[in-house]
Amino acid sequence: MKRARWGLSTISPSSFPRFLNTSSTSSLNLPVTIPKTIRAVVIKEVGVAPVTDIPTLKLEDNEVLVQFKAVAQNPTDGKHMFSSIHSYDRDGFANPGTILDCDFSGIVAAAGPSVTTSVKVGDQVAGFVQGGYFKDHGAFAEYLKTPAGLVWIVPSGFVPSDEIEAYGAAGEGGGRELQSDYLQLIQLLAATGYKVAAASSPRNFELVKSLGATVVFGYNSPNVLYQILAAGSSAHSTLKGKIITIFSPKDEAVAYNPTVTIQPTLIYSSLGREFSFREVFPVSKEDRDHMAAFLTKVPELVKTGAIKPNRVKLWEGGLDGIEGGLAYIKEGKLSTEKLVY
Repeated sequence: MKRARWGLSTISPSSFPRFLNTSSTSSLNLPVTIPKTIRAVVIKEVGVAPVTDIPTLKLEDNEVLVQFKAVAQNPTDGKHMFSSIHSYDRDGFANPGTILDCDFSGIVAAAGPSVTTSVKVGDQVAGFVQGGYFKDHGAFAEYLKTPAGLVWIVPSGFVPSDEIEAYGAAGEGGGRELQSDYLQLIQLLAATGYKVAAASSPRNFELVKSLGATVVFGYNSPNVLYQILAAGSSAHSTLKGKIITIFSPKDEAVAYNPTVTIQPTLIYSSLGREFSFREVFPVSKEDRDHMAAFLTKVPELVKTGAIKPNRVKLWEGGLDGIEGGLAYIKEGKLSTEKLVY
């Protein structure tokens, strides 16, 4: 089955706290002493992920080591922490021994010998990793590692830095409340010239319109689908019979109407590693190359204001405050903002 290119909707620019803001350069060139052990939020069992001392992660030749300055929490973190068997996942989400979280920002503390990108030690960078799955990748840690080609360099002299984390999460989401990646998607579509028809709760209509949506409808309306189709006039005719999903649908869903073309996609395929959520997602060089190319454009989009950060809810305590933040999201209290540590 051909997979859909995940595209612009799933960028994950991450954050910096206010004290990292600079006026002249995006490279701090600070001397960094890398410790032998680091603190990280590690899954122990379902619902339990204490701050744990672990060995500092060993870099691959093409990776950079990033010193944590701010991280954002996403719905997927709660799923990885609290779900032993997810309804879409044959393997379950909670993976003991792995570091939680995806979105991060910080300072490049070290670089592997094969790093050929413009990223260098001292740069302020942001990006995302597949936390909660691999034991050597996760953002809830004092230091994390990631391929050098999968970060973006934060523009110098940028806005209050804690907002950078609020530029988006890694394409996971769903649920009743308005997700932050949804807000980023609206801006990206508008910036590339599309007219956007969106659905949200009535209390968020003005927010969604302010970010570039042409029309907004109530998602609980029984006629919302027909309202969107009417707003798009004939535009939807080119999409008729096609649907993009996060996971491949169940067999009975496919059998219901076999003439519909279904293209599954999941943001993690852009990281260049094989993984499994219900089905196996093999290494996709196309997705990884697409992400790397797009991340080179993010600094200019941010600098010019083509995309703006979501509202930030700063959560105190750093790594030690993450347990409380996870509970906050689990209770469904977060909407239209990013929880940032």
